[in-house]
Parts: sequence; C-alpha cells; structure tokens
Amino acid sequence: MSDTSRQRAAALLEVLGVFLTGQFLANLLAIPLVQLGISTADPFATLNAHSTGPELITGAWLMFLRLMLINSGYFLLIIPINWWRRRQGPVAYGLTKAGHSWTTLLLAGLGTAALSTWPVMSVSLANLIHPSQTTPWRQAFFDMSWRRWEFWLFSAVMSWALVPVVEELFFRGYCQRRLAEHWGDGPAIVGTACFFTFAHSQYQIPNLYNAGMIVGLLISALGFGVVFAWTRSLIPGIIAHALIDIPMTVPWEAARVAVLMIGAAFLWRRGLAIIKQVFPNTKLGATVALALVQTVYMIAVSRVDKFVYVAIAMLVAAVMLEAISRRRSRVAQAESASA
Repeated sequence: MSDTSRQRAAALLEVLGVFLTGQFLANLLAIPLVQLGISTADPFATLNAHSTGPELITGAWLMFLRLMLINSGYFLLIIPINWWRRRQGPVAYGLTKAGHSWTTLLLAGLGTAALSTWPVMSVSLANLIHPSQTTPWRQAFFDMSWRRWEFWLFSAVMSWALVPVVEELFFRGYCQRRLAEHWGDGPAIVGTACFFTFAHSQYQIPNLYNAGMIVGLLISALGFGVVFAWTRSLIPGIIAHALIDIPMTVPWEAARVAVLMIGAAFLWRRGLAIIKQVFPNTKLGATVALALVQTVYMIAVSRVDKFVYVAIAMLVAAVMLEAISRRRSRVAQAESASA
C-alpha cells in the first residue's frame, strides 16, 4: 500500500469509526448519570401532539443532555487524536473567524442559505401543505400548538439554536477537515455531505417527501461544506444551518422560500465562481468512492445491530495506519538528513 493510500484509508476509517464509537462512549457516560437519578431518556419517545408545557421543558432538558453526551463521546476521541497530530485549540476545528470580518462571515452565511437551502425548504413547504408519512415524533412536532414559549424552547434545543453548532462542529469542523487532509477539499465536501445527509435516519422512510428531503439536505450540506472550505470558518455554515432549522407556519415558510430563491437568482454567478475555486482538479473517482462508502456506511449503521464493534475496529485500524505513516515519515526524514 502506498503512503498516500494508507493515509487516505486512515482518514476515512477514523471518521467512520469515531461516529459510532463516539455514540457508544456517550451511552457509557450516561450510566453514572442514571445511577445518580438523572434521566437520559429519549425525549422523542414520549413526544406527542398533546405534550404539555412542562413536558416540553423536560424534553428540552433531555434533548440538551443527550446532545452534550453524544458530542462528548465524539470529542473524547477526536481531541486526543488531534493532539497526537499536533492539532490543538478551537482553530483546529474551524471555530475561528479565519481572518474575515463578522460582516463577511454573516453575508457568506446568508448567501449560502440562499444558494443551497431553498430546495429543502421547498420540500418542507410542500409537506406543510400536503403532509406525508414521517416518523411519529416529527408528525407530533408539526401537529402540536406552536403558540407557547415552551414549544420554542424545545425547538431551539432540538433544531435551530443548538443543533447547527454541534452538527457543523462535528461534520464540517472534524469530518470534512480530517478527510480533506488526504483526499482534498472536493471529495471531502461531497463525502461529508453524504455522511451528514444519511445521518438523518428519520428520512429513510421510502416516500416522495423523504426522497425530496434527502436530496434537499444533500444540496444544503454541499453548500455548508463549500463555504467552510472557502472561508475556513464554521460561522457561515452555522448561520445558514440555523436559518433553515427555524420552524415556520405555511405563510412564513412560503415567504422564506421566496426570499431564498430571489437571493439565489442574484447570487448564483458568485456561488459558481466560489465552487470553481474550491473544486480545482477534483478527481471524480475519489469523490464518488468517498461518497458511496460514507452513504452505504450510514445506511448500514441504521439497519445493522452491533455495528459498533466494526466501528471500534475501524478506529483502531485508522490509528495503526496513521502510526505506520508517521514512523515511515520519520525514517525517511532521518535518511534524508544523514545523506
């Protein structure tokens, strides 16, 4: 195996392994909390159209706790691995302005939302008008009363306030950045977009609505990946991600879609220029391979029990391959210095 192939395999296996192994660690972290009497139950399990205000407050807390546990599981693995590679601090995860002004990052976020999120918002609007089959918790969310502050607290935690931050931090700040090191920005953007899209297993029910949501999510994720590669900052992606996650009624949703489409009509040339800048000399074969592997993996994870053991093996193999590459690099440097 060539050094390039070894490094690519290590990056891919690491990302795949961290995803499921991190969730396994999160379950282990939940055990002492349960023993202390702190519930870590799934808030979606009891969510229904008639959930009361106090139940939504409890659900918001449970959602916050579960998100913190899951992401703690991820970063308990990611942080020491990155430290081993001498990548430390917030900048290593895209938590930086990357030399841009706040105005530039805000405009980049709004532009990304306009160019890449109107398809998924259009599907969401169509579903509000003509509801399709979806998971029970999503249907309950659509059917309950939105005229309560408790609803907006719950929705903030489960969608538009917290989720954009933690999802962009993991998928773009870690997964895309790690893959880009050895696969290049183009394949990393497309592969991570597929990874992100099929991580939303609630859309794997086979019907027209869910097919539309998958396509729309994929386009949005490509936009988030492009703007991250272009700015090297997670801030624009977080802004765009948050904008599409805010729940709206039909009239407001229609207005949002219209504004996004108008924005896209004005910005498409600029967006195309940025895409060409981010995807120079991208190899189609590597891009398709990475996208297929990550898509198949996410579908398998949602359908095969005990897949976590495969994920742990992947993570161990990734570390071993990385160690081999580092050792050979040191040997080559020593031989070069002695010559």
